[in-house]
Amino acid sequence: MTVKAWENQRVLVTGASSGIGAAIARDLAAQGATVGICARRTELLDTVLDDCRKTAPASRAWTIDLSDLDGLEAFVRRVEDELGGIDVLVNNAGVTLGGDALATPLAALEAQLRINYLSPVQLTLAALPAMRERGSGHVVVISSMAARTSTPGEAAYAAAKSALTSYFEALAGELWFEAVRFHLVYPALIGLDPDVDGDDELAESSTGEAHIPAPVMARAVRRQLERGDFELYVPRTMQDFVARRSRNVTKATEFMASLYRDGTLH
Repeated sequence: MTVKAWENQRVLVTGASSGIGAAIARDLAAQGATVGICARRTELLDTVLDDCRKTAPASRAWTIDLSDLDGLEAFVRRVEDELGGIDVLVNNAGVTLGGDALATPLAALEAQLRINYLSPVQLTLAALPAMRERGSGHVVVISSMAARTSTPGEAAYAAAKSALTSYFEALAGELWFEAVRFHLVYPALIGLDPDVDGDDELAESSTGEAHIPAPVMARAVRRQLERGDFELYVPRTMQDFVARRSRNVTKATEFMASLYRDGTLH
């Protein structure tokens, strides 16, 4: 199942006050989708909402801390009521955490798992019943290349994103023959300045060494939904990188260890 037209589609984008989430919200609203956006920062969220309402007047925004897991089911019910339903859920909200694994407190690990893993899982579980009953729906999961490469210096972040990826791969398998579709996204380096755009070819052929503008990534995610693709690497060349890594994980880990020792990854 693919998204053939964005008019009448109701989309919830988490973490949409800036960066990737804001770019996705603006792009889908420009295509005619009614967009619901949520994040912690009200002022930034309102700016994105104003942009979305220029082309999708019924779009709405909610200020929420998605790490408060106990409140997420009620939040989804509210969104479904006020937006009229959720046809596409974009699990984008997340935080990054760098630093040596041995120096990372357990509390920081738990915080990473709460927002980067448990929160999107809880949101999805709350949104799925209505999608399944309706017989249609899409769940987008913004993971990370860190989930595929386990970069030294990002152990906590990579672990949370790896858990996210594994969970949704398994869930997609369980519901593969139903009408709800899952879409996993693996961004490499993404530029978060909303005023910087670029050629869409960057999402295809970039080597991954330069930052890809967030609007370019947003359009790539939209095309993923329109094609119905399960996985998307941004840039697409990273898929080949992951395939090569899987053929010799020992050598790949040793290479990354050398970069980390030399300070390249810091």
